[in-house]
Amino acid sequence: MNDIKRTAFDSELLCAISNLVCVLDNGCLSYINPAGVNMLGADDESAVLGHDLSEFIHADYADLIALGLDAFAEEEASVPLKLRPLNAMPIDVMMRVRALGDAGTNNAYMVECLDISNYIRASEEARKREQRLANVLGAVRDAIITIDQKGIVQSINAAGERIFGYPRTHILGQNIKMLMPSHHADHHDGYLDRYIKTGESELVNASMELEGQHANGAVFPIELTVTEMMEGSQRLFTGVIRDITERKRALDKIHHLAHHDALTNLPNRNLYMERVERAISRSKRSNKPLALMFVDLDRFKPINDELGHEAGDVVLKTVAERMLSCVRQSDTVARFGGDEFVAILENLDHADSAAVVAKKVLSKLSESIDVPSGQSAAVSATVGASIGISVFPEDGATLDELARAADNAMYAVKDEGRNNFKFHKDLEDTAG
Repeated sequence: MNDIKRTAFDSELLCAISNLVCVLDNGCLSYINPAGVNMLGADDESAVLGHDLSEFIHADYADLIALGLDAFAEEEASVPLKLRPLNAMPIDVMMRVRALGDAGTNNAYMVECLDISNYIRASEEARKREQRLANVLGAVRDAIITIDQKGIVQSINAAGERIFGYPRTHILGQNIKMLMPSHHADHHDGYLDRYIKTGESELVNASMELEGQHANGAVFPIELTVTEMMEGSQRLFTGVIRDITERKRALDKIHHLAHHDALTNLPNRNLYMERVERAISRSKRSNKPLALMFVDLDRFKPINDELGHEAGDVVLKTVAERMLSCVRQSDTVARFGGDEFVAILENLDHADSAAVVAKKVLSKLSESIDVPSGQSAAVSATVGASIGISVFPEDGATLDELARAADNAMYAVKDEGRNNFKFHKDLEDTAG
């Protein structure tokens, strides 16, 4: 096929694809296919070309997109997020990013977005279609193992040998349980017997995430799809097994990035909110006080402005480490962004225990920090902190109420000269 015919063929393919496919140069759309124009709610491509991709990403995912496209181009797995079309409701999609050219040599990327709105509304049907597709397309890289109704392995492909670490001769004629950790193996024969007798099974003709066991003893996550067939009078079961270790790792990484501050690795605002809600529930059950401690750094801006952002980053990371050293492992320290931090102090003996933590934080943060100055030698920087504390349930029954109370107490400390702490109840005593 000559170049002209190939270009025309490629163009027709992109026009026929139902997914959004676009090319980004320095973050801006330089090409988008017709399906993409439609998905973004535009009348034609001119309404979106030249715009930054982030303009079409829902605000809930702004922090994730701010990581840069390189973070996604390195991952094989697609990333779930929401698009924000023009004058239309948000769309749930799975986004995949590929760098165009050698990594790091340009800023061009191809982005493909699959609309999964229907999948979310009808996940069960979508999962069955994925299973059938995996049976066909995944045969080469996935393990395919056939067993009889007693669980004895009848056949295994080369991928199965590789995934489980056994040669074919060690598996054929053995019970499939040898490829499972004990907590699955102990129940396997019972599952088969029940299905043979009743026809009831959660696994046959469905997909499930389980665990496999390698020849070296290592347990790893797998996705298993089982189908039944008759070979003459013999009933056989064929399992397509995919090692999903990398998928799990990639999802864990994306999940971590979405819930943690990139600089300090502390929980971010989203994860903080989840943990406060759980902490409130635990406090209700245990009748133990819960405290929120809002920490706003004093004298941080001059460090950032005069010594540079690198010095500011060193200070923020050091503050994070020092705050963690002041709390228990069961407590949470989170960063809201900028120079704002918060600590969730659970299972306190009494509310005043939070004052002990606040004093530790003030003492730790008063210690000097060596930071780069742009010169050959580092210089010492010092920050302080204004700390406001609210207590559940005295200062509020909800996250919002507790946050407002701690915030008010923190600003009262600032008004009174900074570098101190105050409980919200002290504001009420003063007002009284």
